[in-house]
Amino acid sequence: MSRNPFTSHLYQELWLKHFAKGKQPYAFNFIPNVKFIKHAFLPYYVNVGKNATNGITYDINEAATDYENKTFLVYDVPEFAKTNKFPSDVGRLKSYKIRQYKGFLANFKGLNSLEDYMASVMSAKSRNKHRSTLRKFENCFSVSYKIYYKDTSKEACDEALTYFKQLIVERHKDLKIDTNIIAKWNFYHELIFPMIQKGKALLICVNVDNKPISMSLAFIEGNKMIGSVKAFNPDYYKFNIGHIELGKLIEWCFDNNIQILDFSKGEYEYKSKWTNEEYGYDCHILYDASNIKCRLTASLLALYFRLKQYLRDKNVNLLFKKLKFQFKNSAKPNLKADPEVSIKPLDTTIDLNELRQVDMEDKNLNFLNRTILDLLYRNPEPISNIKIYTKREKDLVNYLVVGTVNKFRIEFKLN
Repeated sequence: MSRNPFTSHLYQELWLKHFAKGKQPYAFNFIPNVKFIKHAFLPYYVNVGKNATNGITYDINEAATDYENKTFLVYDVPEFAKTNKFPSDVGRLKSYKIRQYKGFLANFKGLNSLEDYMASVMSAKSRNKHRSTLRKFENCFSVSYKIYYKDTSKEACDEALTYFKQLIVERHKDLKIDTNIIAKWNFYHELIFPMIQKGKALLICVNVDNKPISMSLAFIEGNKMIGSVKAFNPDYYKFNIGHIELGKLIEWCFDNNIQILDFSKGEYEYKSKWTNEEYGYDCHILYDASNIKCRLTASLLALYFRLKQYLRDKNVNLLFKKLKFQFKNSAKPNLKADPEVSIKPLDTTIDLNELRQVDMEDKNLNFLNRTILDLLYRNPEPISNIKIYTKREKDLVNYLVVGTVNKFRIEFKLN
């Protein structure tokens, strides 16, 4: 039986190193493989990894009784796990199971290819749109795909992770929501390479000119893959780059006998489009029912997590992330309001020889990328055809986009 990646020795030891310095880990015979730490103030134990995993599974050893006089909290247990089916009475051990998140997965059993799977979950119109967007993307850019799995050097993995971190920052800045992934980045950086070496994780990259523009981290448990962190360059939003990457990941699943791609917790549009099964995540509160302190602690924890889920159902958590992002960025003095932008057809009488051509790779012109790529999506042609010229008029800055098909003037009004 393959071990859950989030209860593996490597995952638990690194999590303890980064997030529980000085705290003693505890192991119990009644719940093998799962380690715990004591809450700093309250009388209960919480699983190593807390809510940072993408799903904990465990077994109960009914012969063991070292749960006596204790209370345990296990975050994020998928309802399809064997754990949810253990008897409600195991000696004096009782449990609360509190719904927390909705989860999604793609079950490939009985199917042989990406095309088979897409036909089972998408309409013909959606499939045609995906193929059309993929062709458009690959015709406009110099595209390559890379999977980091097993036979990967430390240097190559470190370079990929540098890009991955940048994409995560850019994506959440575009969404204007806060993320705690960057605060945990040292943990992920130390974890990912050895997990890749052991065949317990992979990174997938979609590259343009050999530079990643979309990346995902996934963990592997036997014939099951568990999606974890995703990010893409928001400039490529129109090209549905996240969906293209997902299609390539599913192709890899079929080539490598992966039967289930678990998209994990959280509700997003791409999950409803690409999955064929839904399930729930619960938090489990295990306690010794013969001990009054344990019963009280467990009931208070259950009340707390029910309240959290009520607020989550009301989208209070999303509001909190947006407010946290605004608070963090309000103190930054260099944040400016977006300039007014208008796009107009290019005046064909303009003599381009009188204008200054600018380098599209100039980082000072990154603000142009989204607009240019949106234009390229509407009027596809190889981006290598495109040349950019600049012209300034009073309080306006004009950038002239000149290609074989695309001929536009992007006008910025200075604030």
